[in-house]
Amino acid sequence: MSEVLLLSGGIDSIALAAWRRPAYCLTIDYGQLPAASEIAASSSVCNALGLNHDILIIPIAQLGAGDLAGKPQSVASTNPEYWPFRNQFLITLAAMKAVELQCERVIIGTVASDKRHADGCENFVLQLSALLKLQEGSIVLEAPAIKHSSLALVRESRIDLSVLAWAHSCHRSNIACGRCSGCAKHSEIMQAIGWNR
Repeated sequence: MSEVLLLSGGIDSIALAAWRRPAYCLTIDYGQLPAASEIAASSSVCNALGLNHDILIIPIAQLGAGDLAGKPQSVASTNPEYWPFRNQFLITLAAMKAVELQCERVIIGTVASDKRHADGCENFVLQLSALLKLQEGSIVLEAPAIKHSSLALVRESRIDLSVLAWAHSCHRSNIACGRCSGCAKHSEIMQAIGWNR
């Protein structure tokens, strides 16, 4: 089956790109603060890996919340980066693109630690996949690394560290702030794999 990867430019989706080598990668600028760096990271990775890369610009910043939107944290979640229904929205856009590209599957870089969000758990992936399959195009949604830690995914992918170094994980800025949960995870993983440049 041909796949469209929802590529954010973060460590997990970059490692998944190297592991699965999808037919297409899709990066979406939905109005998040670090959009420019996410696009730059994703484009550089796709160029290095020889993967097709598309970019969509669908601004919904007025509906955002938390770190990614530069707004107060949502009362609906204890997580500072929570943006209501963001993953559901982005996956829907990726499925729309998959139909256009005549691909059968959308894959996302959800890992085991993402279960702290309702849209990062296995049941969410199964339910949304079932909904997509009900519709014309019968798109399947998969999260191939949902049982992996980020570190295990990086190791499984066998990604060249010079490619992984393009990753941009900051939730607050196009330049890593060093204080958000995305930056903390980025530092932890890069140290664990021995990157010290």
